[in-house]
Amino acid sequence: MNWTVPYTSFKKNFEKNKSLFTKAFERIMSNGEFILKKDVYDFEKNMAKYLNAKYVISVNSGTDALLLALGAAGIKPGSEIITVANTYVATLSAITHIGAIPVFVDVAEDYNMNPDLIEKKITKKTRAIVPVHLNGRCCDMKKINQIAKKYNLLVIEDVAQSLGSKFQNKNAGTFGLAGAFSLHPLKSLSCAGDGGFITTNNFLLANKLYKMRNHGQVSRDHISHFGFNSRLDNLQAALINIKLKNFNQDIKKRRNIAKVYFENFKDLPIFNPLFENNENYFDTFNSFVIKTNDQKKLLRYLLKNKIEVYVNWKKPLYKHKGLNLKTSKLENTEKFCKQMISLPIFPDLDIKKQIKVINTVKKFYLKKL
Repeated sequence: MNWTVPYTSFKKNFEKNKSLFTKAFERIMSNGEFILKKDVYDFEKNMAKYLNAKYVISVNSGTDALLLALGAAGIKPGSEIITVANTYVATLSAITHIGAIPVFVDVAEDYNMNPDLIEKKITKKTRAIVPVHLNGRCCDMKKINQIAKKYNLLVIEDVAQSLGSKFQNKNAGTFGLAGAFSLHPLKSLSCAGDGGFITTNNFLLANKLYKMRNHGQVSRDHISHFGFNSRLDNLQAALINIKLKNFNQDIKKRRNIAKVYFENFKDLPIFNPLFENNENYFDTFNSFVIKTNDQKKLLRYLLKNKIEVYVNWKKPLYKHKGLNLKTSKLENTEKFCKQMISLPIFPDLDIKKQIKVINTVKKFYLKKL
Protein backbone atom coordinates (compact mmCIF):
# COMPACT_ATOMS: atom_id res chain seq x y z
CA MET A 1 0.00 0.00 0.00
CA ASN A 2 1.07 3.58 -0.64
CA TRP A 3 1.05 4.79 2.96
CA THR A 4 0.41 8.46 3.73
CA VAL A 5 2.45 7.88 6.89
CA PRO A 6 4.69 4.80 6.83
CA TYR A 7 5.72 3.00 10.01
CA THR A 8 9.35 3.69 9.07
CA SER A 9 11.21 4.90 5.98
CA PHE A 10 14.28 2.99 4.82
CA LYS A 11 14.44 5.18 1.70
CA LYS A 12 14.89 8.41 3.69
CA ASN A 13 17.54 6.79 5.83
CA PHE A 14 19.42 5.65 2.73
CA GLU A 15 19.19 9.02 1.00
CA LYS A 16 20.55 10.76 4.11
CA ASN A 17 23.65 8.53 4.12
CA LYS A 18 23.83 7.65 0.42
CA SER A 19 27.25 9.11 -0.32
CA LEU A 20 28.96 7.50 2.69
CA PHE A 21 27.17 4.17 2.16
CA THR A 22 28.21 4.10 -1.49
CA LYS A 23 31.85 4.80 -0.70
CA ALA A 24 31.90 2.05 1.90
CA PHE A 25 30.26 -0.41 -0.51
CA GLU A 26 32.74 0.36 -3.30
CA ARG A 27 35.71 0.10 -0.95
CA ILE A 28 34.66 -3.24 0.50
CA MET A 29 33.55 -4.79 -2.78
CA SER A 30 36.71 -3.75 -4.60
CA ASN A 31 38.99 -4.96 -1.78
CA GLY A 32 37.08 -8.18 -1.11
CA GLU A 33 36.92 -7.40 2.61
CA PHE A 34 33.85 -9.45 3.48
CA ILE A 35 34.43 -11.52 6.63
CA LEU A 36 35.93 -10.35 9.96
CA LYS A 37 37.86 -7.45 8.51
CA LYS A 38 38.70 -3.99 9.83
CA ASP A 39 35.14 -2.59 9.71
CA VAL A 40 33.94 -5.36 12.06
CA TYR A 41 36.70 -4.73 14.57
CA ASP A 42 36.15 -0.98 14.31
CA PHE A 43 32.46 -1.50 15.02
CA GLU A 44 33.21 -3.62 18.08
CA LYS A 45 35.62 -0.99 19.39
CA ASN A 46 33.21 1.89 18.65
CA MET A 47 30.24 0.17 20.26
CA ALA A 48 32.22 -0.84 23.34
CA LYS A 49 33.18 2.81 23.78
CA TYR A 50 29.60 3.98 23.22
CA LEU A 51 28.16 1.61 25.82
CA ASN A 52 31.11 1.80 28.22
CA ALA A 53 31.53 -1.97 28.00
CA LYS A 54 34.86 -3.81 27.97
CA TYR A 55 34.01 -6.20 25.14
CA VAL A 56 31.65 -6.27 22.16
CA ILE A 57 31.32 -9.44 20.09
CA SER A 58 29.47 -8.92 16.81
CA VAL A 59 27.29 -11.74 15.47
CA ASN A 60 24.82 -12.22 12.65
CA SER A 61 21.55 -11.53 14.52
CA GLY A 62 20.05 -10.51 17.82
CA THR A 63 18.71 -14.04 18.20
CA ASP A 64 22.21 -15.49 17.88
CA ALA A 65 23.47 -12.87 20.31
CA LEU A 66 21.13 -14.20 22.98
CA LEU A 67 21.64 -17.85 22.02
CA LEU A 68 25.43 -17.62 22.13
CA ALA A 69 25.46 -15.57 25.33
CA LEU A 70 23.28 -18.12 27.12
CA GLY A 71 25.27 -21.03 25.74
CA ALA A 72 28.64 -19.54 26.59
CA ALA A 73 27.45 -18.80 30.13
CA GLY A 74 27.31 -22.55 30.72
CA ILE A 75 23.62 -22.94 31.42
CA LYS A 76 22.84 -26.65 31.27
CA PRO A 77 19.83 -28.39 29.67
CA GLY A 78 16.89 -28.64 32.05
CA SER A 79 17.76 -25.41 33.82
CA GLU A 80 15.03 -22.84 34.37
CA ILE A 81 15.41 -19.28 33.12
CA ILE A 82 13.08 -16.55 34.35
CA THR A 83 11.88 -14.18 31.62
CA VAL A 84 8.71 -12.61 30.19
CA ALA A 85 6.16 -13.62 27.57
CA ASN A 86 5.70 -10.01 26.46
CA THR A 87 8.52 -10.27 23.92
CA TYR A 88 9.37 -11.46 20.45
CA VAL A 89 9.59 -15.23 20.05
CA ALA A 90 13.39 -15.02 19.57
CA THR A 91 13.88 -14.55 23.32
CA LEU A 92 12.23 -17.88 24.03
CA SER A 93 13.81 -19.57 21.01
CA ALA A 94 17.27 -18.86 22.38
CA ILE A 95 16.33 -20.26 25.79
CA THR A 96 14.76 -23.44 24.44
CA HIS A 97 17.52 -24.07 21.89
CA ILE A 98 20.08 -24.46 24.69
CA GLY A 99 17.73 -26.95 26.35
CA ALA A 100 16.59 -24.61 29.12
CA ILE A 101 13.01 -24.00 30.26
CA PRO A 102 11.50 -20.49 30.20
CA VAL A 103 9.61 -19.57 33.36
CA PHE A 104 7.42 -16.51 32.97
CA VAL A 105 6.77 -13.53 35.20
CA ASP A 106 4.25 -10.86 34.30
CA VAL A 107 5.14 -7.35 33.21
CA ALA A 108 4.52 -4.00 34.86
CA GLU A 109 2.70 -1.04 33.28
CA ASP A 110 5.83 -0.05 31.33
CA TYR A 111 5.69 -3.40 29.43
CA ASN A 112 8.86 -4.65 31.17
CA MET A 113 9.50 -7.44 33.67
CA ASN A 114 7.91 -6.77 37.06
CA PRO A 115 10.78 -7.46 39.48
CA ASP A 116 8.38 -7.79 42.42
CA LEU A 117 7.10 -11.05 40.91
CA ILE A 118 10.45 -12.77 40.35
CA GLU A 119 11.23 -14.37 43.70
CA LYS A 120 8.06 -16.48 43.82
CA LYS A 121 9.14 -18.12 40.52
CA ILE A 122 12.62 -19.14 41.69
CA THR A 123 13.20 -22.87 42.26
CA LYS A 124 16.19 -25.15 42.74
CA LYS A 125 16.44 -25.39 38.95
CA THR A 126 16.60 -21.64 38.33
CA ARG A 127 19.95 -20.56 36.86
CA ALA A 128 19.38 -17.20 35.20
CA ILE A 129 17.13 -14.20 34.65
CA VAL A 130 16.63 -12.78 31.14
CA PRO A 131 15.03 -9.33 31.45
CA VAL A 132 13.78 -7.89 28.15
CA HIS A 133 14.23 -4.14 27.75
CA LEU A 134 11.23 -3.38 25.53
CA ASN A 135 10.38 -0.42 23.28
CA GLY A 136 13.45 1.60 24.31
CA ARG A 137 12.86 1.37 28.08
CA CYS A 138 15.39 -0.27 30.40
CA CYS A 139 14.09 -2.63 33.07
CA ASP A 140 14.50 -1.85 36.77
CA MET A 141 17.94 -3.45 36.88
CA LYS A 142 18.64 -2.43 40.47
CA LYS A 143 15.91 -4.71 41.79
CA ILE A 144 16.61 -7.47 39.27
CA ASN A 145 20.32 -7.54 40.08
CA GLN A 146 19.62 -7.55 43.82
CA ILE A 147 17.45 -10.64 43.40
CA ALA A 148 20.01 -12.31 41.12
CA LYS A 149 22.77 -11.71 43.67
CA LYS A 150 20.62 -13.01 46.54
CA TYR A 151 19.96 -16.33 44.75
CA ASN A 152 23.27 -16.57 42.86
CA LEU A 153 21.63 -16.30 39.42
CA LEU A 154 23.11 -15.12 36.13
CA VAL A 155 21.64 -12.10 34.37
CA ILE A 156 21.66 -12.09 30.56
CA GLU A 157 19.91 -9.01 29.17
CA ASP A 158 17.80 -9.01 26.00
CA VAL A 159 18.44 -5.50 24.67
CA ALA A 160 17.18 -6.03 21.12
CA GLN A 161 14.85 -3.01 21.28
CA SER A 162 16.68 -0.71 23.65
CA LEU A 163 20.18 0.26 22.52
CA GLY A 164 21.04 3.57 24.18
CA SER A 165 18.38 3.37 26.89
CA LYS A 166 19.57 3.82 30.47
CA PHE A 167 18.61 3.07 34.04
CA GLN A 168 20.19 5.30 36.68
CA ASN A 169 22.53 6.63 33.98
CA LYS A 170 23.89 3.18 33.13
CA ASN A 171 23.40 1.64 29.68
CA ALA A 172 21.01 -1.26 29.13
CA GLY A 173 23.10 -4.32 28.32
CA THR A 174 25.86 -3.54 30.83
CA PHE A 175 24.17 -4.64 34.07
CA GLY A 176 24.46 -8.41 33.80
CA LEU A 177 27.01 -10.98 32.72
CA ALA A 178 26.12 -10.19 29.09
CA GLY A 179 23.75 -8.16 26.94
CA ALA A 180 22.31 -9.31 23.61
CA PHE A 181 21.53 -6.65 20.99
CA SER A 182 19.87 -6.65 17.56
CA LEU A 183 20.72 -4.58 14.47
CA HIS A 184 17.61 -5.65 12.55
CA PRO A 185 16.18 -3.03 10.16
CA LEU A 186 13.34 -2.15 12.55
CA LYS A 187 15.70 -1.37 15.43
CA SER A 188 16.76 2.18 16.27
CA LEU A 189 20.31 1.44 15.04
CA SER A 190 19.99 -0.89 12.10
CA CYS A 191 21.90 -2.50 9.28
CA ALA A 192 20.65 -3.53 5.82
CA GLY A 193 19.56 -6.99 6.94
CA ASP A 194 20.24 -9.08 10.02
CA GLY A 195 22.94 -8.32 12.55
CA GLY A 196 23.58 -8.28 16.27
CA PHE A 197 26.19 -8.14 19.02
CA ILE A 198 26.93 -9.14 22.59
CA THR A 199 28.35 -7.00 25.37
CA THR A 200 30.21 -8.25 28.41
CA ASN A 201 32.83 -7.14 30.91
CA ASN A 202 33.96 -10.72 31.51
CA PHE A 203 37.21 -11.59 29.71
CA LEU A 204 36.71 -15.36 29.80
CA LEU A 205 33.19 -15.10 28.40
CA ALA A 206 34.27 -12.68 25.68
CA ASN A 207 37.16 -14.91 24.67
CA LYS A 208 34.80 -17.86 24.38
CA LEU A 209 32.26 -15.88 22.36
CA TYR A 210 34.83 -14.59 19.87
CA LYS A 211 35.60 -18.24 19.09
CA MET A 212 32.01 -19.49 19.22
CA ARG A 213 30.82 -17.06 16.53
CA ASN A 214 33.51 -18.37 14.14
CA HIS A 215 33.28 -22.17 14.33
CA GLY A 216 35.38 -22.35 17.50
CA GLN A 217 38.48 -21.21 15.66
CA VAL A 218 41.35 -19.61 17.52
CA SER A 219 43.18 -19.43 14.20
CA ARG A 220 43.05 -21.34 10.92
CA ASP A 221 45.33 -23.96 12.45
CA HIS A 222 43.68 -24.15 15.86
CA ILE A 223 40.04 -25.06 16.55
CA SER A 224 39.36 -25.24 20.28
CA HIS A 225 35.74 -26.50 20.17
CA PHE A 226 32.70 -26.70 17.94
CA GLY A 227 31.17 -23.32 17.32
CA PHE A 228 28.75 -21.55 15.00
CA ASN A 229 28.78 -19.57 11.78
CA SER A 230 27.50 -16.33 13.30
CA ARG A 231 29.64 -13.47 12.05
CA LEU A 232 28.50 -9.92 11.34
CA ASP A 233 29.26 -9.20 7.69
CA ASN A 234 31.97 -6.61 7.16
CA LEU A 235 29.71 -4.55 4.87
CA GLN A 236 26.98 -4.40 7.52
CA ALA A 237 29.55 -3.32 10.10
CA ALA A 238 30.69 -0.51 7.80
CA LEU A 239 27.11 0.76 7.43
CA ILE A 240 26.58 0.65 11.20
CA ASN A 241 29.81 2.55 11.83
CA ILE A 242 28.48 5.34 9.62
CA LYS A 243 25.09 5.45 11.34
CA LEU A 244 26.53 5.18 14.86
CA LYS A 245 28.12 8.62 14.46
CA ASN A 246 24.63 10.20 14.36
CA PHE A 247 22.90 7.77 16.70
CA ASN A 248 22.64 10.18 19.64
CA GLN A 249 21.02 12.73 17.34
CA ASP A 250 18.60 10.08 16.14
CA ILE A 251 17.67 9.26 19.73
CA LYS A 252 17.10 12.95 20.43
CA LYS A 253 14.75 13.12 17.43
CA ARG A 254 12.83 10.06 18.61
CA ARG A 255 12.44 11.58 22.06
CA ASN A 256 11.21 14.86 20.56
CA ILE A 257 8.66 13.01 18.42
CA ALA A 258 7.52 11.13 21.52
CA LYS A 259 7.05 14.43 23.37
CA VAL A 260 4.78 15.71 20.62
CA TYR A 261 2.69 12.55 20.83
CA PHE A 262 2.42 12.84 24.61
CA GLU A 263 1.40 16.49 24.51
CA ASN A 264 -1.36 15.81 21.99
CA PHE A 265 -2.66 12.55 23.46
CA LYS A 266 -2.81 13.55 27.12
CA ASP A 267 -6.57 14.21 27.07
CA LEU A 268 -7.46 11.08 25.10
CA PRO A 269 -8.30 7.64 26.57
CA ILE A 270 -4.98 6.18 25.45
CA PHE A 271 -1.88 5.61 27.51
CA ASN A 272 1.87 5.26 27.08
CA PRO A 273 3.78 4.79 30.34
CA LEU A 274 7.20 5.82 29.06
CA PHE A 275 8.80 9.24 29.35
CA GLU A 276 7.36 9.87 32.77
CA ASN A 277 9.18 12.30 35.02
CA ASN A 278 11.41 9.68 36.54
CA GLU A 279 15.11 10.46 36.68
CA ASN A 280 15.94 6.74 36.82
CA TYR A 281 14.98 6.15 33.18
CA PHE A 282 16.28 7.43 29.85
CA ASP A 283 13.97 6.13 27.11
CA THR A 284 15.00 5.86 23.46
CA PHE A 285 11.64 4.97 21.84
CA ASN A 286 12.56 2.16 19.51
CA SER A 287 8.75 1.96 19.36
CA PHE A 288 5.95 4.26 20.46
CA VAL A 289 3.30 1.92 21.85
CA ILE A 290 -0.05 3.13 23.08
CA LYS A 291 -2.62 1.21 25.10
CA THR A 292 -6.28 1.60 24.24
CA ASN A 293 -9.47 -0.30 24.96
CA ASP A 294 -10.45 0.43 21.35
CA GLN A 295 -7.53 -1.46 19.84
CA LYS A 296 -9.28 -3.22 16.94
CA LYS A 297 -11.44 -0.27 15.91
CA LEU A 298 -8.63 2.29 16.17
CA LEU A 299 -6.27 -0.04 14.29
CA ARG A 300 -8.75 -0.41 11.42
CA TYR A 301 -9.38 3.34 11.36
CA LEU A 302 -5.69 4.22 11.16
CA LEU A 303 -5.00 1.66 8.44
CA LYS A 304 -8.03 2.86 6.47
CA ASN A 305 -6.56 6.36 6.60
CA LYS A 306 -3.26 5.02 5.20
CA ILE A 307 -1.29 5.26 8.43
CA GLU A 308 0.90 2.20 8.87
CA VAL A 309 0.61 0.87 12.42
CA TYR A 310 1.04 -2.53 14.05
CA VAL A 311 -0.24 -4.79 16.78
CA ASN A 312 3.00 -6.63 17.40
CA TRP A 313 1.60 -9.46 19.52
CA LYS A 314 -2.09 -10.29 19.18
CA LYS A 315 -1.78 -13.07 21.76
CA PRO A 316 0.84 -14.11 24.32
CA LEU A 317 3.52 -16.52 23.14
CA TYR A 318 2.32 -19.24 25.51
CA LYS A 319 -1.01 -19.31 23.64
CA HIS A 320 0.71 -20.48 20.44
CA LYS A 321 0.06 -24.22 20.76
CA GLY A 322 3.01 -25.20 18.59
CA LEU A 323 5.47 -23.70 21.08
CA ASN A 324 4.26 -25.99 23.90
CA LEU A 325 4.87 -23.39 26.60
CA LYS A 326 3.29 -23.76 30.03
CA THR A 327 2.46 -21.01 32.47
CA SER A 328 -0.28 -19.71 34.67
CA LYS A 329 -2.23 -16.74 33.34
CA LEU A 330 -0.22 -13.52 33.14
CA GLU A 331 -2.80 -10.79 33.64
CA ASN A 332 -0.96 -7.75 32.23
CA THR A 333 0.62 -9.70 29.38
CA GLU A 334 -2.78 -10.89 28.18
CA LYS A 335 -4.44 -7.51 28.74
CA PHE A 336 -1.76 -5.58 26.87
CA CYS A 337 -2.04 -7.86 23.81
CA LYS A 338 -5.61 -6.60 23.49
CA GLN A 339 -4.64 -2.95 24.01
CA MET A 340 -1.32 -2.20 22.32
CA ILE A 341 -0.83 -0.38 19.00
CA SER A 342 2.58 0.74 17.71
CA LEU A 343 2.53 4.15 16.03
CA PRO A 344 5.12 5.50 13.55
CA ILE A 345 8.22 6.86 15.26
CA PHE A 346 11.51 7.15 13.39
CA PRO A 347 14.08 9.96 13.22
CA ASP A 348 13.05 11.11 9.74
CA LEU A 349 9.35 11.37 10.54
CA ASP A 350 8.53 14.99 9.69
CA ILE A 351 6.14 17.01 11.81
CA LYS A 352 3.44 17.20 9.10
CA LYS A 353 3.16 13.44 8.93
CA GLN A 354 3.19 13.14 12.70
CA ILE A 355 0.37 15.69 12.95
CA LYS A 356 -1.52 13.57 10.41
CA VAL A 357 -1.24 10.62 12.81
CA ILE A 358 -2.28 12.73 15.79
CA ASN A 359 -5.27 14.31 14.02
CA THR A 360 -6.46 10.94 12.76
CA VAL A 361 -6.37 9.51 16.28
CA LYS A 362 -8.26 12.55 17.58
CA LYS A 363 -10.89 12.25 14.81
CA PHE A 364 -11.45 8.63 15.79
CA TYR A 365 -12.28 9.59 19.36
CA LEU A 366 -14.45 12.55 18.26
CA LYS A 367 -16.51 10.15 16.16
CA LYS A 368 -16.87 7.87 19.17
CA LEU A 369 -18.34 10.75 21.15
